[in-house]
Amino acid sequence: MRIPRYIFPFLLVSAALAQEPKLSARADSPHYRIGDWVIFHVEAEFPNLVQSIGPAVKDSLGPFEVLKVDTAELQHENGQQQRGWTFRLITFDTGNVFIPAVPFGYKTVGDTLSRTAFTNPVFLSIAGVTVDPKGDIKDIKPPLDAPWKFEDVLPYLIALVCIALAIAAYLYYRKKKRQREEALAPPKPAIPPGEAAIVALRILEDKRLWQRGKIKEYYSEVTEIVRRFLEDQFGMLALESTSDEIMQQLKPLSQAQPLVNQFRSFFTTADLVKFAKYEPTPMEHDNELRWAYEFVRTLMPRLTEPAARVKETADVR
Repeated sequence: MRIPRYIFPFLLVSAALAQEPKLSARADSPHYRIGDWVIFHVEAEFPNLVQSIGPAVKDSLGPFEVLKVDTAELQHENGQQQRGWTFRLITFDTGNVFIPAVPFGYKTVGDTLSRTAFTNPVFLSIAGVTVDPKGDIKDIKPPLDAPWKFEDVLPYLIALVCIALAIAAYLYYRKKKRQREEALAPPKPAIPPGEAAIVALRILEDKRLWQRGKIKEYYSEVTEIVRRFLEDQFGMLALESTSDEIMQQLKPLSQAQPLVNQFRSFFTTADLVKFAKYEPTPMEHDNELRWAYEFVRTLMPRLTEPAARVKETADVR
């Protein structure tokens, strides 16, 4: 049976329509307030001959701005494929508006041309916001409080770890450098107790404490210098001992015996000033310092002859 020629165009149109996706669009609600998100759904049903399909929109649909597009999983049923898309839209127009027909591009098997199918338009009603002239100004929509995810915090954690490692490395470097410098530095010569005591007595003399009326401080410092010398030079517990206890500890020292009476007078005068409010004469003040010099110089270890000559030569220079 031969098919008339005028039937062929109708057959071709029917075959093309059979391969075209069926698109349906709807919104969650026909009524929205200005600034609200408009949730817009598109569902497509198309034959297996359709290889790919997707919305051909960029940033806007008529008066609506496209915020986000989510794509659902592809479904297969009775030789047909189904897929859905969810658009999040927003508009700042009010009144009766409509979402225009959304273009979807698709391709079929064996066809290199890209074809386009359209959804149905959707009409909506956008209500404005009632403004109270006497009220406070408020946002149309409160800001979104999106939850923090681990991938959001991860860059900050990495930065903190890097900063902590850098600080630790710097402190370790400084510690090692200081240790090297201390190891290479020559040891500081220890000052003998006798020389340290002589220097301390000269500093005390320069302070002129008793001349300025600070008599108690003067006697406290001069006796402490002598006590510290005895403790450092002979290992006595002089700083924590009474005057009588110090005299007992001096008995085994043969070189101290010629000065026993001066020792006793030295400590007795200081104790009377510190504890009995005794007021010595200026001559007693001078004698106290002179006796301190004599105690220290007498009990200082004697230099050997070669060492003494070197010291004398250095003093002359």
